Amino acid sequence: MMFGARLLQHRKSAGLSQEELSERSGVSVRAISDMERGRARSPQRRTTEALLDALDLDERARAELRRLARTGRVAPSSPVWSLPLYVADLVGREAELEAIAKKPNGLVVVHGAAGTGKTSLAVRAAHLLEDRFPDGQLFIDLEGSAQPLQRLLKDLGVPAEHVPEDANGQMRLYRSLLAGKRLLLVLDGARTEQEIRTLRADTGCLTIVTSQRRLAGLEGATWLRLGGLTEPCAVELLASIVGTHRVEADQETALRLVRLCGTSPLALRIAGNRLASRPRWPLSHLVEQIEERRLAALTAGDLDVRGAFEVSLAHLPDTARLVFRRLGLLIGTHVTPELAAELAGVTAGEAGQALEELTDVSLLDPDDRGYAMHGLVRTFAKGLIDATDDDADRRMLSWLLETTVAAGVLFGQTGDARRVSPRKAPFSDVTTGRRWLDEHRDLVPEIVTRAQARGLHDDVARAVIALSHYAAIEPGLVWERVYRLALTSARLPWQEVVVLGQLGWVLFDVANRPGPALEVLTRAARVAGESGETGHLGWVWLIASAAHSGLGHFDEAERVCLEAIELMREPADEHYARSVLGVLWRLMDRPIAAVTAHEEVAKEQRAYAGTIYELSALGRTLGWLGLALIDVDRPDEAVEALTEAEDVYERAQMASWLARTLWHRALAHRAAGRLGESDRDLAQALTGFRALGDVLGEIEVLRALADNAETRDDDNAYLRYLRDSLVACERWDTDATREIAAEVRERVAAGQRRTVLRNASASNRSEPGGTSR
Repeated sequence: MMFGARLLQHRKSAGLSQEELSERSGVSVRAISDMERGRARSPQRRTTEALLDALDLDERARAELRRLARTGRVAPSSPVWSLPLYVADLVGREAELEAIAKKPNGLVVVHGAAGTGKTSLAVRAAHLLEDRFPDGQLFIDLEGSAQPLQRLLKDLGVPAEHVPEDANGQMRLYRSLLAGKRLLLVLDGARTEQEIRTLRADTGCLTIVTSQRRLAGLEGATWLRLGGLTEPCAVELLASIVGTHRVEADQETALRLVRLCGTSPLALRIAGNRLASRPRWPLSHLVEQIEERRLAALTAGDLDVRGAFEVSLAHLPDTARLVFRRLGLLIGTHVTPELAAELAGVTAGEAGQALEELTDVSLLDPDDRGYAMHGLVRTFAKGLIDATDDDADRRMLSWLLETTVAAGVLFGQTGDARRVSPRKAPFSDVTTGRRWLDEHRDLVPEIVTRAQARGLHDDVARAVIALSHYAAIEPGLVWERVYRLALTSARLPWQEVVVLGQLGWVLFDVANRPGPALEVLTRAARVAGESGETGHLGWVWLIASAAHSGLGHFDEAERVCLEAIELMREPADEHYARSVLGVLWRLMDRPIAAVTAHEEVAKEQRAYAGTIYELSALGRTLGWLGLALIDVDRPDEAVEALTEAEDVYERAQMASWLARTLWHRALAHRAAGRLGESDRDLAQALTGFRALGDVLGEIEVLRALADNAETRDDDNAYLRYLRDSLVACERWDTDATREIAAEVRERVAAGQRRTVLRNASASNRSEPGGTSR
């Protein structure tokens, strides 16, 4: 019912004429007549109160007439519109815009870290959907509005003097105005679910919310999380601001710039604006500034990356802010509740809650490894660290190193490495320990360097020694740096012997540098002899024998290997050393002796192989047996041995050795004349080596594929595989790859000459008078 109709009822019930009511209230007869006929639906507050007093109504009737008066005052224009201008160069958000466009009504929450472009996306979506919401589009900044409901009422056409003073009255009026409307509402910068429950538009309307929090408690919402842009989209955004010509002129520097900006739209806009206002600056000038000053360089006018992050952090509990600051010490980009607890000196439960709160405001990203901290957020956290956090840094480093010990020993130890035992057991099985080591392997050099700076030398030595067998299972050049760094921390003679032994292994077996390897191993033997710490000497001599063989000193290699066998203290270690002797005999052109040695050792190893270390030893023996069987022209038996090795490596999850086994089995198939099977194994091996980043393995497999193509007289494939191997050599420029590259270039040149001759010969045969006639 309208105000005028109810006023008429009350006047008649009181038995008053319009003139009498006018005389009592002081309101003109004409005004009363206009109100009762609905021509005036919005009486002033003092007019309403005068009429209520004149009619002498009870409180219930008074409240009703006041409500009808307030509602009657509002006659919103349609459509209403208060959207800001949209960002014309919004890029990389097509999927999110499409997801919003699919919502005919309801609630969409766009959440993400500061600077990811949430507001730009919401405003752009609202503009694009204008035709679907004929009653208007409203925008309100919740962070900048102390009384958002009053602001919305004003945007809906309610004069300030007609806005109810109490919140309940404002809400009733707001709901009455939206009833039956088709309107789009953007609520920007929300902090709590309650804000949205109060302000969201009614059924039939669409409400788009932006927030750094996920606001997971909202019912019936669609959530869209915004992160950084993809690198191509980030470059496109930069080009749209500074000019395509500047980006295309220096694409490499442009890519460095977007990476320094963490592909954050806000950071890119700041960087772009600075460059656009300084057309003579090369992109490299701003790159240098950001590399030196980071967040301090990412400020332009009222745009400030650091300020955006500070807003995210300001409203969090003390524990969450402490955890975030300490994450500035983080090595790598991932953190778990256990590590956060060490950093902050709180319980794992408290740390987990803090990480969730940081995730809620998009300062962290949850993933299957825990929580990730990327790009500029990490830079911001680092900037908060000061000298008061030194103890936290020591705790974190000690925790990382001790966790490394606990995971490393799960893979088995040899020689004096057995003297390292974990002080805790955080891993329930080898699989979880391996996952942790796989995730942290490339961080070990930084962990070691930081720990040494803190004086944690014994922790460093224990950790790298515990890693010795994991390193052998997952070989890589990272280990040379690790063991060289660790020498500084190996303060006890036995530690030095083990670390030198591992360094010798990686120099020979991974880097293919037998000369330097032998120098390191000779030093290890000297330290062992002078100190009397000979528990690892068998392994030192065993690796030294391999290095001697790499130098072509086979007699010396055999002598040293036999000495190593005598020094081994565990049966499993002795078996492995005997199998290495078989490898030497094969290199010394004694393949039958090699086959016999490997067969005997494999039989013994099969009886007990169960641990990762034992399985890896069996796998290598079987692999070496397969190669020796090829040499004695027994390729089918070689395939059997290598297939057993494949099964062993799959059980042990040793991807590197599995790829190598497939490569060697391909050689056995080739020896048997089965080029199809050989190609299939080589293709699998190539995939494996590339996934591992093993360039030498990739090169060898490509050369083997070229050999198969040459056997088929397929010149095109032959040259293609050789050229691919040459590209791989150039990608990893070392002494070994340079030597291989020289050989490959000779083969390519010879192959090209052969192709030319074959083409010429074919042409001659097809011409009149040629040999084909």
